[in-house]
Amino acid sequence: MDKIAVISDVHGNIPALETVLADIRRRGIDLIYNLGDLVGKGPSSDTAIDICREVCQVTVRGNWDDGIVTLKEDEITSVERWYLDQLGEERLAYLSTLPNAYDFWMSGKLIRLYHASQESVYTRVYPSHPYEVHRAMFENTPFTGMDNPEPDVVGYGDIHAAYMLSLPQDHKILFNAGSVGNPLDMPLATYVILTGALDSRKSDSISIDFVRLPYDIELVIEQAQRVQVPEFDEYAVELRTAVYRRRQK
Repeated sequence: MDKIAVISDVHGNIPALETVLADIRRRGIDLIYNLGDLVGKGPSSDTAIDICREVCQVTVRGNWDDGIVTLKEDEITSVERWYLDQLGEERLAYLSTLPNAYDFWMSGKLIRLYHASQESVYTRVYPSHPYEVHRAMFENTPFTGMDNPEPDVVGYGDIHAAYMLSLPQDHKILFNAGSVGNPLDMPLATYVILTGALDSRKSDSISIDFVRLPYDIELVIEQAQRVQVPEFDEYAVELRTAVYRRRQK
């Protein structure tokens, strides 16, 4: 059986990313698919991009990734300027090339990965939403592309809270991979492992497993304070408590 590590929302947190990558290597997993939001919030967006470009075979675009490259000069705030200056032109150009979604087959299931929803990187979907909203996540749209059939499995990030939901009447599964670098359900770096026969359209076993890892939270807080990351106080509280303290982008 093949294994894919699905990571999301690194948000410039290198201690968390390194912890997750070490666990992925320990498990002998070679494929890493990234659901976006490499940048923002944390102290090391530049390094997060550099590492993810090296280790991730697939990366889709997140709302922070999109927002930072589509800013108009007269609309840039001091917070956004801080991240722009850190990233530089070449990394920003890379972010602008990221796709909206990625489809692939595993064990007879078509799996679709994107950052937030089938509508855009900015449309947020929570487990508390009604069935109709969850069912719509499987629809083909101009954002996801219209070429493939509807997926059987959808994985996304964005809300920084891991969960899995079965839609039995439609034979579909929706999962959220949580967040590596800014989890908002519990203060543990989180990712997902997909196990099955990659690129196979023949029905076979498939599993979706969640992994939660402790990492050195105080180290990344120290790093954030050293570089004077914007909105530091709120960021430190979020990392320590996994409680949302500010407006998400």
